Amino acid sequence: MREVMSIVIPVYNRAAELPRTVASVVAQDYRPLRLILVDNNSTDNSLDVCRNLQEQYQDDLLRIDIMQQTRPGASAARNLGLEHVDSRYMMFFDSDDEMHHDTVSRYMQAFASHPEADIIGATIYFDDGKKRYTAKAVFTSEPEAHIIHGTLSTQRFAASTQLFRRVGGWQEEYNGWLDWNLGVRLLLHTDKIHWLHEPPVATVYLHPNSITGRNDLKGYKQFYKALQHTRRDIANSTHPRRLRLERLVIYRQALLAARIMKENTSNDEKLAQFGRDIFDEAMNDKLTTTAMRWFFPLCLQYASRGGRGSGTIAQWIIR
Repeated sequence: MREVMSIVIPVYNRAAELPRTVASVVAQDYRPLRLILVDNNSTDNSLDVCRNLQEQYQDDLLRIDIMQQTRPGASAARNLGLEHVDSRYMMFFDSDDEMHHDTVSRYMQAFASHPEADIIGATIYFDDGKKRYTAKAVFTSEPEAHIIHGTLSTQRFAASTQLFRRVGGWQEEYNGWLDWNLGVRLLLHTDKIHWLHEPPVATVYLHPNSITGRNDLKGYKQFYKALQHTRRDIANSTHPRRLRLERLVIYRQALLAARIMKENTSNDEKLAQFGRDIFDEAMNDKLTTTAMRWFFPLCLQYASRGGRGSGTIAQWIIR
């Protein structure tokens, strides 16, 4: 009997999109599977949709469990699912995206071929409604690359259940850049990663109805909290390069300020002031070096005008 792969999907007001996502799980060419759907106080009929899908698809080789999390936030829903996973390997997925038919089989084959691996990583497609393109991926176990590029987003890896639990699961104190923070914590704990280079394992549908797409003051403050909490996680770790990793998080803070300047098209003065404040904070941080103080203003000007690619230079300058 082959090992079970568990898949945890948080659900909040996704009645229209969830059937497509669950159908992509059902279409997997790997069995046995366990699908855990966690409704997070949906105000539409998502919970009824979950139950209908369970009735439609569940069988001996595809177990579908439905749970309800009353604490708000996708992280709380994911953590509840994590508590109930009883398989050695698992993955998280989002309720509005789509797995490719061989996603799980490729992950499980990789775990079987590389039993030392804690994480199997891959790449994904993005679909913005106009075109589909492959997401940037940096195939390395170095946390520096993840801090800059976000290589371990939710839909592009599977890992050992023990590892997810060892790092404490998902952060529930804020609601932005959650998978980025989780990826950093995972890479602080392990460098045992095997990468699947091609083809991509999933399609992620981009839309503005998510915290990542928000460009208001409340949304940006969530991203700032993610930066602060991630820096704390790094400082409290035993990673040998934690000082450099903290400095790269400070660089991300300067980039967040640049993003605010670029996207504040309504000229919201409170938002503009927040951007200036977090940029000044990055410039004056006790860990910011002379080279970084020279580099950050250039990044601000370049990125606020839509320029991209400063991360490669940052990794060279920031030590």
